[in-house]
Amino acid sequence: MHAIYIRVVILLFAVAGILPLAGCSSSTWEDAQQADTYEAYQAYIEANPDGDHIAEAQIRADSLYWNSIKNDTTAAGFQKYLDEFPNGEFRSEAQTKLRQFSPLAAKGRVTGSSIIIRSDHTTESSSVGVVAKEGTIVQILDQYSAGNSNEAILKRTLTVVKNGDQVTLSSGKAMRILADQSDSVRVSFSTNDGTVTTTVSKDNIEAMSGQIWYKIKTNDNIVGWIYGKFLEEL
Repeated sequence: MHAIYIRVVILLFAVAGILPLAGCSSSTWEDAQQADTYEAYQAYIEANPDGDHIAEAQIRADSLYWNSIKNDTTAAGFQKYLDEFPNGEFRSEAQTKLRQFSPLAAKGRVTGSSIIIRSDHTTESSSVGVVAKEGTIVQILDQYSAGNSNEAILKRTLTVVKNGDQVTLSSGKAMRILADQSDSVRVSFSTNDGTVTTTVSKDNIEAMSGQIWYKIKTNDNIVGWIYGKFLEEL
C-alpha cells in the first residue's frame, strides 16, 4: 500500500507539472526568432501589439509570407498577400502577378474633364495629350502602382500667393510633397512662370502614394498614362 501511495503522489506531481506547460503558448520575440516562420512572427505581433520588435516582426513576416507564395500558379496566394500586407514590400510584384491571372479590363471610362495624359506614370512627366470630355471611353493597356510616391493632387480649387501675387490652382493640380508639417505639408508645383513652393493644409490634397496609374490609348491613338482616380474600368 505504501509503494502504491508513493507512485500515486509521484504521478500527481508529474501531471501537475505537465498541465501548465501544455496550456502555455509562448509568443516572445526570442520564440519568434527561433522558429523563424510567418506564423511565429504573426503570433508575436498579435500577442505584443506594442512590443519592442513589432517593426522587425512585420518585415520578417512579410518576407517569409512572400517567399512562400511568390511562385504560386494561381491568383489566390497573391490576393491573400495583398490582403495581409496592403503596404507590404512586395505589393507591386504581387499586383503584377495577380494581373497575369486577372487581365485588365479592355475599356475604361474617364471620370473627369481636361485630364492630362502623361508620358510616364508620374505627375512630373511631360504631357502627351488631354482627355477633354468626361465620360470618354479609352482602351486600357497597363497599370502601375505608385508605391511610396511623394506626389499629390489638389482635391479642390485653391488660391496661393507667389511673390505677392495670387495664383489660383484648379482641383487635380499635381504637386510634390516636400515636408510633412503635422496638419499641413510643404509642397512644390509648376506654373507657366516656374516652380512655386508653398504650404497647404492636408485637407486640400490627396496623396498619390499606393494609388494606381493606367496606361491608356484614346480613339485618336494618343498613348500615355492617367491617374487612376480619373478612370473607371468597364
